[in-house]
Amino acid sequence: MTSKDSMAATSTSSQREDWQRGRRQHTLYAVLGRYSLVIVLALLAMGFSLARPESFFTINNFQGIFINQVVVVFAAIGLIGPLIVGELDLSVGYVVGLSQALVVGLMTLQGLPPPLAIAFTIVACAVIGLINGALVVKIGLNSLIVTLATGNVIYGLVLWYTAGTILFQGVPQEFLKISSGSLLYVPLPIWYAVLLVVIVELVLGYFPAGRRMYAVGGNRRAALLTGIAVDWTVIAAFTASGIICGLGGIIIASRLASAQPELGPSFLLPAFASAFLGATTIRPGRYNAIGTVVAVYVIAVIVAGLQQIGVPFWAEHVVYGVALAGGVALSTHLTRMREERARRDQLRAFEESREMTPEISRL
Repeated sequence: MTSKDSMAATSTSSQREDWQRGRRQHTLYAVLGRYSLVIVLALLAMGFSLARPESFFTINNFQGIFINQVVVVFAAIGLIGPLIVGELDLSVGYVVGLSQALVVGLMTLQGLPPPLAIAFTIVACAVIGLINGALVVKIGLNSLIVTLATGNVIYGLVLWYTAGTILFQGVPQEFLKISSGSLLYVPLPIWYAVLLVVIVELVLGYFPAGRRMYAVGGNRRAALLTGIAVDWTVIAAFTASGIICGLGGIIIASRLASAQPELGPSFLLPAFASAFLGATTIRPGRYNAIGTVVAVYVIAVIVAGLQQIGVPFWAEHVVYGVALAGGVALSTHLTRMREERARRDQLRAFEESREMTPEISRL
């Protein structure tokens, strides 16, 4: 082997090592980016457990955090449907409030049996989502304005229906069993949340409906040109949001054994903060159910931990505000990065095809 050949082989070997090193670094960064919020959740739990082992690091505390955030999980996952298709739904908290008030009222005021009251409540919440979607796509109203308006209408109707008082007398025991039992030593509300996450992840990741939703949110005009029924996809996202939030309202009504007219709006900010922050993990740059659940419990652990170390009550609102602002900023940045990477890949594929064309013509 000549010295020239030896130098070429050494250069090739060095390039191969550099490429492999760069690939390992890229893989490491990708894994850290994908699971960064999961790592943060683990570190937060460990930190607060070390700071307050007698109160935070207990089964009752963790079980309480998981159960208390189940309704936030439902509201946040209900929200990601409209977000995926490029819309906003400010009525999610109000729909939760309507659901818990309506299901209890139908049983205690109108005397309906629990199954019929639950069915009627789910239908009512679905109709609200359907109306929101129709107003957005058929009349062309801004989703922010529409859902804010319908949310306040719902809130007013809840106050009228309950007369501004808590409904608790005469709630059937059959209804309370919905959330009071357990399966394999795990409380039923947690199983409901797990089932919801599995269903939504399957729909978004493995069914045509999920791919159509992401396509509509990515480029509505391109989705329309490919034959996707854009209007009906948006309406379906709002309708699904109403149903999911309605189910969350039924669960919390069963847990509290009452209907509280002021309850619904309190879920709006946690749902938005969790949905946007959840888009920074698992599938960065995309709204997804698992990431949303991780974000729900990151915020919940922060709030619970701060409360137990003596931080004032107002800190909870600060945490939600910071999480919302940070989630919006990070998810927007990751979405832009994903779009830029897709454009670079398309450009690279186009250039490679141009380079191959002369070779093919010579053959």
